[in-house]
Formats: sequence, C-alpha cells, structure tokens
Amino acid sequence: MKIIVLSSSSSGNSTYIELNNIKFLIDAGLPYGVMKEKLYEINVSPEEIDFIIVTHAHIDHVRSIHTFNRVYKTKIYISSETLNEYNKKDYLKDYILFDNLDNIENLKFVKIPISHDKKGFGFVFEHKNNSLVYMADTGMIHLKHHKLLMNKTVYLMESNHNVEMEMNGTKDYTTKLRNIGPTGHLSNEDCAKYLDIFVGDKTKYICLIHISEKDNTYEEAYKVNRKIINKKINIIVAYKDKISEAINI
Repeated sequence: MKIIVLSSSSSGNSTYIELNNIKFLIDAGLPYGVMKEKLYEINVSPEEIDFIIVTHAHIDHVRSIHTFNRVYKTKIYISSETLNEYNKKDYLKDYILFDNLDNIENLKFVKIPISHDKKGFGFVFEHKNNSLVYMADTGMIHLKHHKLLMNKTVYLMESNHNVEMEMNGTKDYTTKLRNIGPTGHLSNEDCAKYLDIFVGDKTKYICLIHISEKDNTYEEAYKVNRKIINKKINIIVAYKDKISEAINI
C-alpha cells in the first residue's frame, strides 16, 4: 500500500492510493492542471488512475472530477446524495453509486457518515492485513461508528483548527461557530481525542489532513497529536502547497 496526499486544505484536497495494482484518488478538489502536475510529480500519469471516490460535494473535494471523467474516462464512485448536491453532475458520463457497495474492484471498504453541512462519508479501506481510514470534514464522529475505526494500519485524520485561533480570526462569527461546531471540522484536540480511542497495536502511521492555513499551523497540529499518540506510531502532516511524505506499508 502506498499513500500520498497530493494536497489538503480548504483550497483543494486529493489523496493518491496504490494497492494491489489499483491506483485511485480520494477526491479531486484541485484545478485540473494542478492535479496533473502533482500526479506527474509522483510519477503517475493521469490516465493510470482507475477511479476517484468522492467524499462530499464541496468544491475543494470535487473541482476536477468531471474533467478526469471526460478526458480520461476515469470512473467516479459517488453517493446518490453527493451526486444530487454536485452542481456539475450533468457533466459526469461514467459514475457508479456506492450507496449499496461494500467493495470496489475487489477492494473492501466501509462508509462512515461525516457530520458536516454537506452529506458525505469518510472511508475505511481494507486489503489483506492492511487498512486505511480517511476521515475529514466532520465536526464529530458518532460513537456508533467507533468500533469500525479501531486498530487500523493508517489513519488520515482531519486536524483542522486551533479553537483559539479560529475564534480570534477574521472570519464572520457564524462561520466560526460552524467550523468549531458538530457539523464543521475537527479541531486539533478533537483529532487527538479520537485517535487516542482508535489507534491500536496494528497502527503504523497517522497523517494529519485538512489543516487550516489561517486558523492553525502544521507545527501546532503535530504537537497536539504527538503529545497524545504512542511515540511508536509515525505522525506526518499533509500540506496545502506541497506533496506529503509517501506512506509505504
């Protein structure tokens, strides 16, 4: 399993995953030209991408899915609710609704609903002895889903904001309350709290994603989570402007 976060921020999100000869993306929220450049930078041609799976319909997650679909005939896996909320759904020619699926091309996955102001999902992917959790754009993770998220190999988890920086920032008050609330984003402390519950003996890597460029710092996100998480577990951060360190399992 290889995992590389191409970019993660409110400006655009996309993660490359390669396993069992399958190459796919979680989201394609960057401009099409930037997506291509980042894929070439990791020595992957855009036409090699087997599919894109979509978390939810915010523009920083779906910006280029229709272009990949049109230019490369890339399959798009998307929920029916997200498709209905996607403002360019009429441009999609080859999409598959994953509402009732539990595997994609023999890759087992579980859908975890996010708590956000758009309907959507995080995912747990499993292949042989390895597993990957992707959870972002959620203000909370309901207790009933915790068991499904426990003791996985790799976690890509949102550590979006420092609450004090968020509340003292320049955004309007309504947006601030939305971001720190149950349908917004996980704070650094929230992220650390959930990871402390979820990680186990099988866990090898954590990648902190969707870190706010204005209301957090990469150093602060790392520090808060590193303080809580077992020192044997590697923690890396995903960036807005550069490709993350590759995780190879």
